[in-house]
Amino acid sequence: MAELRFSVGDLAQTRFAVSPMWEVGTSFRLLASGSAHPVHRSWIEQVRPRLAAAGLETGWLAEVVGPAGYVPDFLNPAPTEPAPTLAAELVRVLATPAAEVRRDLDRLAGERGLGPRLRALRAEPQSRLPRLTEEIHTYWELALAPYWVRIRAVLDAEVFHRARQVAEYGVPTFSTTCTPR
Repeated sequence: MAELRFSVGDLAQTRFAVSPMWEVGTSFRLLASGSAHPVHRSWIEQVRPRLAAAGLETGWLAEVVGPAGYVPDFLNPAPTEPAPTLAAELVRVLATPAAEVRRDLDRLAGERGLGPRLRALRAEPQSRLPRLTEEIHTYWELALAPYWVRIRAVLDAEVFHRARQVAEYGVPTFSTTCTPR
């Protein structure tokens, strides 16, 4: 378990939010892993054939979200509101400065290398990001949108639980139970 240390400034900036983009990355990784908790099995059995039919198992998302390790930060913009939409987060992904995209992809390259799509994205971020975000939107429609009401209810309950922990026991309790990304 990791321990996170917060300054007073960090605590003043701390917010709880539900991020559709975070769910895109974690759910894609879960699908690619080949193993899952039984609670996810039915979802995986329903979604995997849809992704295969759409060719998403080997597309842009498969290159950028590997089976483990780092996921580029530009794919997970910090939410600016408690419940951003996927569309709002994709706008923020598209607006990522080229230097940030390259920095994140350089880090990814150092960890596991870059495939041909990500090398092209690194070379021309502004012209390639739209293709990546189109694929993310397709993935969302096939894998998450049909289940979003239920997923969102679980995530909202988690946010409420974490906020309640902080309210009742203070931030030190929360900081020992959360995991960094």
